[in-house]
Amino acid sequence: MYTKFIVVVDEDVDIRDWREVIWAITTRVDPVRDTMMVENTPIDYLDFASPVSGLGSKMGLDATSKWPGETAREWGRPLTMSPEVLARVAPIWDELGL
Repeated sequence: MYTKFIVVVDEDVDIRDWREVIWAITTRVDPVRDTMMVENTPIDYLDFASPVSGLGSKMGLDATSKWPGETAREWGRPLTMSPEVLARVAPIWDELGL
């Protein structure tokens, strides 16, 4: 597999929307706890970022919400709008182009 980066997200993140993926990375990843590096693994020979032809590193990012035991602090709860509130603000957002 020649993939250099793998990002794992929860089902609430649309993987086809880079804004959502970047949001998950910036709000759910601690660089020490949630990254994994693999060195000296086969990569594409046309990947000129590698120090050696055909060998390089790969990185995994855990951008999921954390379970108890993965972090010592309380994990945030998702904020959602009720259907009534959404019905009131959606036209305003459309009017503002948001």
